Amino acid sequence: MTSGSIAGKRAVVLAGTGPVGQRAALMLAKAGASEIILTSREQVRAEKTARDLSERFGIAVKPLEAPTAEDRAKALEGAHIVIAAGATGVELLKEEHWISNPTLELVADANATPPLGLGGLDMMDRGAERSGKKVWGAIGFGTLKLSLHRACIARLFESNTQVLNAEAIFDIAREMA
Repeated sequence: MTSGSIAGKRAVVLAGTGPVGQRAALMLAKAGASEIILTSREQVRAEKTARDLSERFGIAVKPLEAPTAEDRAKALEGAHIVIAAGATGVELLKEEHWISNPTLELVADANATPPLGLGGLDMMDRGAERSGKKVWGAIGFGTLKLSLHRACIARLFESNTQVLNAEAIFDIAREMA
């Protein structure tokens, strides 16, 4: 992976109860993250999502209520990876909440509509280094996603009996990395 290994890292998925956050949590688990924290504005939603991920995929995710930017910044303490998966146009953290965090190595934001989920990122960031952290904006990793889509379509032409579920697509992505 161009931004380093995920294995053994502590990861936080901000606003992770939706489909993007759930897939991010699953991919982090499959890549060997040692701990995955999934935040939500409501503890009950975080707990339900964590339970669903455990039942469906057998992964352990720690649910955490984090309704404010300060709560979300506190969730990053000791984390190596943060992925913002919140709703369009909602800033989850200001730049000062993540930029001076001494343990963060990888920062990614799935939101491409201003304001971005993580202040201080650019939607075009593609593994740029900022304050010692690799940063990825939605359009930056979107180009990787498009390459993955193309690779998956090519695979489908190899055999008409293939089914590419999320796990198979993740495996193709890892082959590409």
